[in-house]
Amino acid sequence: MAFPTAVNSQITDSISLKDVGVISREKIRAIASVEVDGKSHHLGEHRDFRRNELLNSFMPESGRYSFSWVRLRDGEILDNHDHPTSSMILVCQGSVYATGNVERLLIEGDIVCVPPGKKHGFRTEQGQDFHGLSIQFEGEGLYENELEARVNFLAHQNEAYEALERLNQRLMAQHKKNIMFQLVASGELEHNDEKRKNFLEAVYVWSKYFQRILYTRQAYCQDRELMSLYEEHLREELGHDEMLRSQYDLQGNVYDPILEASSQWFINKMINGDEAEKIVVVHLVAESSGFLFGQATQAIFKKPVQEDSYFEVHAEFDEGHRDIGKPYLQRLSPAHFPKLMETCRQAWDQMTLINERFAAISIESSTKKSTIKQH
Repeated sequence: MAFPTAVNSQITDSISLKDVGVISREKIRAIASVEVDGKSHHLGEHRDFRRNELLNSFMPESGRYSFSWVRLRDGEILDNHDHPTSSMILVCQGSVYATGNVERLLIEGDIVCVPPGKKHGFRTEQGQDFHGLSIQFEGEGLYENELEARVNFLAHQNEAYEALERLNQRLMAQHKKNIMFQLVASGELEHNDEKRKNFLEAVYVWSKYFQRILYTRQAYCQDRELMSLYEEHLREELGHDEMLRSQYDLQGNVYDPILEASSQWFINKMINGDEAEKIVVVHLVAESSGFLFGQATQAIFKKPVQEDSYFEVHAEFDEGHRDIGKPYLQRLSPAHFPKLMETCRQAWDQMTLINERFAAISIESSTKKSTIKQH
């Protein structure tokens, strides 16, 4: 469907009820997963209209309709679930398989009406991409409050995958207690320019390595489905090391053997690990760590003169990057998961060590474990 171009309308975030305005899809905060009954469930990309302050104020409370953009990319799955309110899903672009009480292919223009309590879900296969609009007619949107989602996910068939997710969540919580997060919370980096500079230089080392990790994974990938996902991820991450260097005037003059060795471990996994291990290492671990890192540091390193700082970008995008490749893992047989769980443990050990070196380098003098190369 084509829409006429808005003329003389304000395409701006400062819209009020008296204005004609456009809110881009990207201005509606996206969530990629939701936790229900202690389990994390993948949503693809979900953007509830009421998660945007301007749209929320524009839509009337009477009747309390709720609208959400939804998207499932190539191979992604929304598990079967039910909810206490009627829901309508409009297929706006692409195609998707409906699962649950009705099993059929949906194409652009189809409308799905789901009565309360009826089991339903959606899945895409290789080559499919689905954009839709989800509408509820009373009460809050299903995921408007992602901490109290109004859905009941049915038992997941892949218990081995669920065990891996639980392990990853537990290790992620442990990771958040490492000394780097303590240093950030202490306020020292805000008030000590030398520590702040050393911290940024250490982060720059890892940022450069992460670019190499993605290049290496792309070079060694043999799976066409994953190669396409990896390529999109690489495009979104490309140049972030240079963004960090230029925004904070870094010299690249930190050498730390522990930081180098731990970073190299990730590259070795891109060469020697199978595709499932690479997904665990990059997305379940490295991107989850990056999300926590961005959340903790974005306020400290925010640069008001720029639209987005390196730290704000990672706080925003790494949450979505955490879910890349999960449908691939969900399709694996249980026999794969003992090795994946051990890989997950090892990767979190390495990621925690990297974070700890950020903290240590920021406070050590040039005569201790870290050395500053002379130029």
